[in-house]
Amino acid sequence: MRNRSIPFGYHYQNGIMAVHPQESQTVQAVFMAYLSGEPLSKIAAHLTAKLVEYLPGCWHWDKARVKRILDNTKYIGNGEYPPIIKEKDFQLAHQKKESANTNRQSVDEDIKLFKGLVHCHHCGGPMVRRMDSRFENPVTWKCPRCGYFLPLPDEEFKQRVFLLQKKLADKPLLAEKEEDEIPVTSMEARRLTNEIYRKLDSGDFSEDELVNLALQCAAKNYEAITSARDITERLTATLLHAGPLSAFDRELFQRTVSKIHLTRKGEILLKLQNGVFIEEGDAP
Repeated sequence: MRNRSIPFGYHYQNGIMAVHPQESQTVQAVFMAYLSGEPLSKIAAHLTAKLVEYLPGCWHWDKARVKRILDNTKYIGNGEYPPIIKEKDFQLAHQKKESANTNRQSVDEDIKLFKGLVHCHHCGGPMVRRMDSRFENPVTWKCPRCGYFLPLPDEEFKQRVFLLQKKLADKPLLAEKEEDEIPVTSMEARRLTNEIYRKLDSGDFSEDELVNLALQCAAKNYEAITSARDITERLTATLLHAGPLSAFDRELFQRTVSKIHLTRKGEILLKLQNGVFIEEGDAP
């Protein structure tokens, strides 16, 4: 790849560094476009379309080349290089880039853990985290399925999840399902039930065949009930072993929680691995 020996926008004139008439106009246009809100990719595409040469015979611009122009302090003048851009405009562009970088600030590990688990309590769809530093509350969780969104700062989110986890650790029996909440139909049991109905509708069946299908269906339902009870017993034992919490326990969270639900009222619910929801507020 060829590199320029001097910055774009300058050339030597009688042995002295001088402003290049055409290239300097491009530099000014880049700053003007960026300050007016044009993204780097669009500025690069526009320069490429106009066949503006970055090097002799080279007019393919990309975001990196545009960014190098915006980052180059030589354009405000520094002795050897005459100014092309006003210092005020250069500083404004720098501030705009810093703001854009803030929008892409790193997300801490706990929020990364939450991101794949957050769901809309209204429609059940997964929610995505959006960051925009232009707003008073820059972090928003949005459901693409139903459009619901909730402004929720990361630190507040983490604290509220911790309080829910602490509530559960303080009272592990909150993870217990009521007897009538235990699922009584597995997917396989539904399939067998549908098969029984199809045979009854068709009239093509024997009594022994129906009895056999009914017994299989009952066995699958029993397996589902036993599995649900096993999960609940494991959860309760894990929580009893954990004891009271003074800080968020990442490992305990991963061993007990399957989803985080956000409600239309702005509430946070933890859905445990056995399907029980832990709600905010005082524990009963």
